[in-house]
Amino acid sequence: MAEAYLGLGSNIGDKAGHLKAALSALGRIEQIQVSAVSSIYRTEPLGVVDQDAFLNAVVRIETEFEPLELLERCLKIERSRGRERLERWGPRTLDIDLLLFGERILDEERLTLPHPFAAERAFVLEPLLEIWPKAKIGNSDARMLLEALGTGGVERLIGFGECETVAIIGASSKPERYSNRAQRMLMDRGYSVVPISPLGGEILGVPGHCSIGSFDGKLDTVTLYLGPARQDSVVRDLLEVRPKRVIFNPGTESAKSSETLQAAGIEIEEACTLVLLQTGQF
Repeated sequence: MAEAYLGLGSNIGDKAGHLKAALSALGRIEQIQVSAVSSIYRTEPLGVVDQDAFLNAVVRIETEFEPLELLERCLKIERSRGRERLERWGPRTLDIDLLLFGERILDEERLTLPHPFAAERAFVLEPLLEIWPKAKIGNSDARMLLEALGTGGVERLIGFGECETVAIIGASSKPERYSNRAQRMLMDRGYSVVPISPLGGEILGVPGHCSIGSFDGKLDTVTLYLGPARQDSVVRDLLEVRPKRVIFNPGTESAKSSETLQAAGIEIEEACTLVLLQTGQF
């Protein structure tokens, strides 16, 4: 088994969701064992600066693959998340870079090891040092490289394990709505977001769902922006999906809904999602 380090990045749509999906996909490959993952970092774009900020992380794996075989698996995962290579340094749903592969040195048309830009990118070095404090890029000490570069434009958001998948029932594309503000704030803080709206469609660049029942992934938290009179069908869906927690925002509180969900073992919280995020209590 060889030890390798992969850099994950995304700046389109549900950025944190793309990173989480990449990690899950890597973990499902028999010849790969994920042994460590860094926090999620927010990074200002380089090269083409007229694009959204990135979310980045670094993953350590143990693998039976050779470098080019591993590269092929990474490219396949990128494609599964809609990655299109239209512009160098441009926006992307998911980027998986092979940064280091043991002490292997490689200079081929399809792959260079160590990654040719790893020593020049704070958004690689900072998360790499988080999970490998004595990291080296070739013969260079990664910490000294980072000190020379500085960490401007790179901000740690949350630990990867803290990155919840949050559904927003009553999501809206209207900027003045509380649900829209909550979605923006959740995404800015490194959470994966699933907008739920009767109209479906894309909200803030993230594909929406007409109902929570149409989402086939695992949900950690549901934040509710829907009045009590319209909650019956939603509660039925929540009993099927079974998130860990449901947040009733001001004006959505319902004793009936709360009692039903609590009886099923789902945690209930009556609070303002925006305040929870602003105060670091989310």
